[in-house]
Amino acid sequence: MKDLIIVESPTKARTIGQYLGKNYVVLSSQGHVRDLPKNDLGVNIEKGYEPKFETRRTKNLALLREAAEGAKHVYLATDHDREGEAIAYDLYEILKRVVKNDDAFSRLIFNEITKPAILEALNQASDIDLPKVEAQRTRRILDRLVGYMLSPLLSRILAGNRFAGLSAGRVQSVALRFLCDRESQITRFTAEEYWEIEAHLRNGEPFVASVTKRDGEKIQLSNEKEAREAETQIRAAKIVIAGVEEKERRRQPAAPFITSTLQQSASSQLGFSPKRTMRIAQELYEGITLGEATAGLITYMRTDSVRISADAIKAARSLIQADYGSDYLEPNERTFKNKRGSQDAHEAIRPTDIDRSPDLVAEHLSPDQQKLYGLIYRRFLATQMTPAIYKQRKILVSAGAYTLEAAGSTIVFDGFLKIMPDARGKENIIPDKVNVGDVLAIELMETMQKFTEPPRRYSEAGLINLLEKEGIGRPSTYATIISVIQERGYAIRDGGSLRPTLLGQMVVDFLQRFFAETIDPLFTAHMEEDLDQIEEGGMSRVDALNEFYGPFSKQLLELEGKVEEGANKLFRVGTDVKCEACGAPMDLRFWKGSFFLGCSEYPECKTTINLPPDIATQYGEGAIAVANALAEAAASAVESVPCATCGGKMELKTGRFGRYYKCTNAECAATASVSTGVVCPTCKQGELVEKYSTKRRRTFYSCNRYPDCRYAIGDRPTALCPACEEGVLVEKSGHLVCSNKICDHQSDLEAEGDDSV
Repeated sequence: MKDLIIVESPTKARTIGQYLGKNYVVLSSQGHVRDLPKNDLGVNIEKGYEPKFETRRTKNLALLREAAEGAKHVYLATDHDREGEAIAYDLYEILKRVVKNDDAFSRLIFNEITKPAILEALNQASDIDLPKVEAQRTRRILDRLVGYMLSPLLSRILAGNRFAGLSAGRVQSVALRFLCDRESQITRFTAEEYWEIEAHLRNGEPFVASVTKRDGEKIQLSNEKEAREAETQIRAAKIVIAGVEEKERRRQPAAPFITSTLQQSASSQLGFSPKRTMRIAQELYEGITLGEATAGLITYMRTDSVRISADAIKAARSLIQADYGSDYLEPNERTFKNKRGSQDAHEAIRPTDIDRSPDLVAEHLSPDQQKLYGLIYRRFLATQMTPAIYKQRKILVSAGAYTLEAAGSTIVFDGFLKIMPDARGKENIIPDKVNVGDVLAIELMETMQKFTEPPRRYSEAGLINLLEKEGIGRPSTYATIISVIQERGYAIRDGGSLRPTLLGQMVVDFLQRFFAETIDPLFTAHMEEDLDQIEEGGMSRVDALNEFYGPFSKQLLELEGKVEEGANKLFRVGTDVKCEACGAPMDLRFWKGSFFLGCSEYPECKTTINLPPDIATQYGEGAIAVANALAEAAASAVESVPCATCGGKMELKTGRFGRYYKCTNAECAATASVSTGVVCPTCKQGELVEKYSTKRRRTFYSCNRYPDCRYAIGDRPTALCPACEEGVLVEKSGHLVCSNKICDHQSDLEAEGDDSV
């Protein structure tokens, strides 16, 4: 008889199987083996929220049963987090039917997939952590109560059909609210004018100083008159160095990666989405084939602890001493403190073997794996290296009543930056040979008009940082939260940021009106704390669920009652568009995946207007501004064109896939794309037409000879580039620039307009 080890994934099973002898069989559960039913609530609220789990009957589970029945001992080696603990417990519940001896089961816990770690875990096998299982069960029930009970009502009220597929998630809705709140701040923002003055000065070496004070007080130049007056007074004054400040600054290396910081750094430095980061990290953790052997290259990637094992620190310090010398080795071992509330179940994310440098294993890794492994490796190694030392200099310049400042820094010693060149940043060099009292000459003065800018939208990394700061979600859920709100069409990636869609804003508006507590960040964070207390054995599942379900069910019943009473205008989003038929305001409506405007006097007036799927709107307090955008959209395409099929008249229409022309001849009913009139720069035969991507939820432009020609571009083309004819001109920052990356042609919008007349 052999010992059976069950892990979660086949890759992990293969890696561990290579470390152990013939006395072990290593199989995978392939994720969860039990879950709540798909077509039923699956929670008996009256019996203490008792869940009704269904076993996923698969061939793989039958294989596990067969292997367990003939095994000497069964080791449950699923991940050491709540989800993994719950899978281990479910496996135990299922397999104990064929393994009659409870003593034959053990829980196997390890932080890395290496042979020493697996052998040590076998010697320290333990029992299933039941409080951790209970915490997972509570979270699952919470999510089911919200999703199963609220989503149909959301669909019914917003889309008129409880089966419309709209959904509300307990944690995802809070993340979406953060995006919508920021979008609201951007919409309400009013730019304010201000002016800055920079003086190019010289006393030997040139440098640039900015005007910062007047009569010792911080200066604020709000208009051109004030700025020109200040410039005149500075030019007329004697320019003298009033002070020179110099100090040394030490920049310490950051803590090793935890899940959130890994996702943030991979996003900002590598451009990886959180979902992509976690997929690659999972591959590095579960095992990479290195020649004839397979090894896990990093420790477990779902962790909120910055703790590092003593052996790992010792190995890193030995490598630094050998490869970089004592000048780069921090004299004492550097450790880091966990944040309050960290579970500390695992170490920080680090290489399992510091001798496996990124260069050494590069040939065995994909490009994405190389990038992420290098990021993790360097971050960990840097934790035991000396700080970088900067020399900071500030020059204070007196010009009559005005004070100008020039500040900069240079690296004196690179320290940990030796292996992290991306962290160096741009140096601003300030002259050394300047002394108090030196008289300076003005070579040039720049007086610049500027405007305050609205707050930026959250990037995926920024949203994760906010969720972590607010105590919402856990390391294992961040990537899922970010991906789910995009998959549901509630947010899209816009450049490097996340932008809520009109649907996402509408959903949040509804939830804030009727279920404000459900998407309250403080309440959601409090529920996360309750789950932590359950895991620590300090709270029961029933107490935690009662705290949530009491007010939630009351709100739900009240709203359902109003709907049953026929309150068909219970939730409406008004617009600034007036009905052409009766003059009443039009409301925003959602039906079968598309938005349209409907008269607020419906059913007395049934006038509707289809909305282009990605039309620009401003979502205010329960209303949106869309009239200007509709007018611009109408002006960007002619209302009718001749039909190429029958010669009749084709009228401009808007559907769920964007704008198109449709023949008015009922016997023909041909359709055509909206043309930009721009020749395709690739084939020179077709022309670029307007298309809409339902996956990316945005308009793009492609050649009408598709699939023979696959040229496509995201920005609206205005003309073929006159310089290279290999790209098209698109609007960027008030100019027309060529889309061809190797062409630097640029022109003003007005100039191009004059040429086209």
